Amino acid sequence: MAQPIEGRVAAILDEFHLIINVGAARGVTEGMRFVIFAQGADVKDPVSGQPLGKWEFPKGFVRAKHVQEMMTVCVAEPPEGGARPAADSTRVLSADMISMSMREQLQRENQAQKLNVNRAQMEGLPETGPITVGDRVRSL
Repeated sequence: MAQPIEGRVAAILDEFHLIINVGAARGVTEGMRFVIFAQGADVKDPVSGQPLGKWEFPKGFVRAKHVQEMMTVCVAEPPEGGARPAADSTRVLSADMISMSMREQLQRENQAQKLNVNRAQMEGLPETGPITVGDRVRSL
């Protein structure tokens, strides 16, 4: 498997498009997917004590739309397997009625199952905030 391509968010154009600082010169091709992420703390193996690296928290996913030599315009993309919601103006009344009648069931299905963890050992998620110029990106 090829090495992932890493870069940074270079500019934010709007809520749907951004520019990353890697392009064709680094192997980016149209349609390539990237994750934008924040980096958490160092994690060590509990048995060996060896460092495992820093864990990552995904902030968003994008797809390369227009690749230039040194940069790429990307468009927002749902996570793998995630469905893009229909635009409000294209929904029909029956779709809205179904959505409303099944709201409680859908909310239950979309909630993550809680783990029975030792709360004293919880480190917490990093303060990630919105996607920002300078955030790290990596090809998927």
